[in-house]
Amino acid sequence: MDIKKNVHSSSDQLRGHFLGVVYNYSAHGVQRDGEGWEESISIPLLQPNMYGIMEQWDKYLEDFSTSGAWLPHRYEDNHHNCYSYALTFINCVLMAEGRQQRDKSEFTEKYVVPRTRLASKFIILYRAIREHGFYVTDCPQQEAQPPEGGDLC
Repeated sequence: MDIKKNVHSSSDQLRGHFLGVVYNYSAHGVQRDGEGWEESISIPLLQPNMYGIMEQWDKYLEDFSTSGAWLPHRYEDNHHNCYSYALTFINCVLMAEGRQQRDKSEFTEKYVVPRTRLASKFIILYRAIREHGFYVTDCPQQEAQPPEGGDLC
């Protein structure tokens, strides 16, 4: 589990791509990586109309990551790890915004599981295309009028 700090350029944002730094916590402490996370799953936590607060979240992330809680010697595989780092950060932001915090199972079920299911579908599709190939056809033209007795709604 990691947290990505987004750095925008207007042309990248228009294409839907973000450049950024991934903050992650391991036995080496908090790391800031500019690459190496290309195959990770992104779990967006902000709605599109909330992107204006991203800079504030970035400041929270830097302050949070430099606290003594995330020093290398405090790392523990089962309880004080990369997942707890990410979830604790998210809960700190939620608390600062006066919103309800998430426990591990709720966060996992609401945010992580749906993204991993979607990623699994793409991996299955990718493997099938790699193994069997693919071809592209034109989409059949749809009827301009709905069939008799059929409604659009």
